[in-house]
Amino acid sequence: MNSIDFTPYTDINDVIGYDGFIDRLGNFYKVGLKSKKGYNDTHNVWAQKFMNEKLSIKDFKFNSKTTSALLALLTISGPAEMLVNCYGFVYYSHDPIYYQPIIKLPDPKIANFKATEEQLNMLFSIMLIHRENTNISIFMDEDCYTYPDENENKLHKHVR
Repeated sequence: MNSIDFTPYTDINDVIGYDGFIDRLGNFYKVGLKSKKGYNDTHNVWAQKFMNEKLSIKDFKFNSKTTSALLALLTISGPAEMLVNCYGFVYYSHDPIYYQPIIKLPDPKIANFKATEEQLNMLFSIMLIHRENTNISIFMDEDCYTYPDENENKLHKHVR
């Protein structure tokens, strides 16, 4: 994709073959093509521009019962993780070598956001249409926020 697309997509057929983010209402935002080879930082670039143009600092949240704002910021390694954990989005990407999905759900310890039913439904639908394994811990374990996780031990655990 040459330009950044901030269109919220609700039709699964419009997002086939894309990596992206899913907002709290289940809308999918295209970040880049799923089959793109090699490492790139498209999720962080997209997230930074989206936060600058579409979100307000008043929407930024952290869970004061479990962490401080400073600690929350220190545990977040980039704009993509900030969009996930402080604004409640779901991250969906693919490993550039194995093309396995990489998923990150909001960790409620950081900003009290949990993935919504709408987000999980959209994610499940996207994975089905991409013929990916949906029998994974993020759909069965409410305390699992990443795929692959340590228990699945298929790929490294991080968000680009």
